[in-house]
Amino acid sequence: MGPTMYLYEKSREAYYHDLRHQMEEKHRLSLLPQRRSMSRRTAGKLGVLLLKLGTWLKQFEQPQRMPADRL
Repeated sequence: MGPTMYLYEKSREAYYHDLRHQMEEKHRLSLLPQRRSMSRRTAGKLGVLLLKLGTWLKQFEQPQRMPADRL
């Protein structure tokens, strides 16, 4: 095996090592939850909370009416 064949084999090994590393990194990242879905879920929960809070505050905004027989 000449020096050029040795260098070729070493460069090929380094290339495949880098390629394998990139594939493993993509796989690990794919297992993580996506941020968009987490932010949408959080925004949805916040929206529901604000709607409940608005409904609760509207109850206090309405005037308390006394029944006609108590006047």
